[in-house]
Amino acid sequence: MTDNASILVLTDILLLPVDERLQAIKEKFAKKTTEELLELVSTLVNVTDVYTNACDEAVELHLSIHSDVHPDKLNYNKPSFHGALNGLILATKAPNQAVLCHSCAYKQGTLANSSLSTQSDVAYALSECATFNCHQNIENLDCPSADDIKRMRPCKGWAQHVKMRGAKQ
Repeated sequence: MTDNASILVLTDILLLPVDERLQAIKEKFAKKTTEELLELVSTLVNVTDVYTNACDEAVELHLSIHSDVHPDKLNYNKPSFHGALNGLILATKAPNQAVLCHSCAYKQGTLANSSLSTQSDVAYALSECATFNCHQNIENLDCPSADDIKRMRPCKGWAQHVKMRGAKQ
């Protein structure tokens, strides 16, 4: 079990700006043994997984209480810790992050980037040599209107990914 002092240090580090966290982690945990660090990483993975599951439960509870939707019918694109880890890898496939739309599946930290459902769509498009379209400004991807079809463009992250794959072959 991770000691309480280490957990409290992590809560302090979490309050720091992102670009200062690694240095603080190095300073605060430099004297830890490998075993203690592995235990801390294991604790972080477990806490993160439990937290994301609790967030899902909270959203589902809120929707079931404050809407007419039955909980069994709640099928939405949701982030997960597993998806967020996969999203870190997916983001590396589109190195020019500056050209991506604000909600891009290839942009690290977005809902789509953390969603296993969206990542599955990307994988399908790649395996079938199909175009993965940008979702921005599209009302309904499952059954697009004529206006949606006019607005559809290939995802800029997907285009970078395909270009990188082609260069390696």
